[in-house]
Amino acid sequence: MKNLKKIKQFAVLSVSTFLAAATLVGCGKSYNTFAPTKEANYLYDTAPAATADYEDYYYPEYEEYSEDYGYNGGVEDKTLDSGSTYSGSNSVKDTRKIIRTVNVDVETVEYDKFIAGLNATVEKLGGYIESEYSYNGSAYKTNKEYKHSSITIRVPDEKLDEVISSFSGNANITQKTTSTQDVTLSYVDTESKKEMYLAEQESLLALLEKAESVEDIVYLTERISQVRYNIESMESTLRTLDDLVSYATLNVSVQEVEIYTPAAVVVEEEKTVGQKMAEGFKASLLDVVYGVRDFFVNLVIASPYIIRFLVIVGIIAGIIVAIVNIIKFNIKRNKKKVAEAQKKLQEIREKEESNDKQN
Repeated sequence: MKNLKKIKQFAVLSVSTFLAAATLVGCGKSYNTFAPTKEANYLYDTAPAATADYEDYYYPEYEEYSEDYGYNGGVEDKTLDSGSTYSGSNSVKDTRKIIRTVNVDVETVEYDKFIAGLNATVEKLGGYIESEYSYNGSAYKTNKEYKHSSITIRVPDEKLDEVISSFSGNANITQKTTSTQDVTLSYVDTESKKEMYLAEQESLLALLEKAESVEDIVYLTERISQVRYNIESMESTLRTLDDLVSYATLNVSVQEVEIYTPAAVVVEEEKTVGQKMAEGFKASLLDVVYGVRDFFVNLVIASPYIIRFLVIVGIIAGIIVAIVNIIKFNIKRNKKKVAEAQKKLQEIREKEESNDKQN
């Protein structure tokens, strides 16, 4: 009997220590550690697999313990389908849980100023940059390359519109899409199941206090660990959903441009032929002006390369000319030697013919 009491005391102490440690760890977690990721998309529809229904952990022996010690698990009314409820608590908030995501395409003629202003605005409103990709051009290309960025921002939901409004100062919004996801049912379902498991945990702890056999103590201790694991998983899910709801996601695509895209204007009357010609001529003239400007700018930028190319071409041409002159000189010299040899041969033949005639 003494050994049984020691085992029982050890089990209660172990479970109490485990629950206290788990509570401290759970309280120490910050919402910011549950920033949304691609892997967190499952939260929009269902809770994680670890948060299984109560029926998944049903043991016939548990009913026997409940009946023997006069406990019903502390749950008065529960449903275990997708719309599960728990009547023993009123902690579920009667508010909708909406996750908002906005995608914005922006063009600006003052790229660096716009990026600096965006970062300052986000920091001022309590948001943060979740991810960013920027391209600032290449030093190895002569043609002008425009800067561009893709930025993902997390900002308090109530401040999202204020961030977007700040773009109007030195940028032009060319495209905007907004999407929302209602996760109220998933949130309520997860919170209800969490409360159900909390009630079961209290009942199990009470049963553990009254358990008298080693088998009962071992079984109840294992069951408490399983229930606590489910509670931890559901608390993690709820924290993640709270973060996704309280911090909206803003995806900004920034493009540097020379001229802003004309804003769409509703015209009551169709433009005349003269107006169309004037607008077309103006647009063509601007293209020519910018084309000539870019040509001279690129010419100046590329002048060192052009000079290097001309020097190399001049060296190659000089080498070719020198080789050609050497070849010509050798040909002339060879021709002269052949002519002198032929002349000597002709003199020898004439001398021989004159000797033959004298004989």
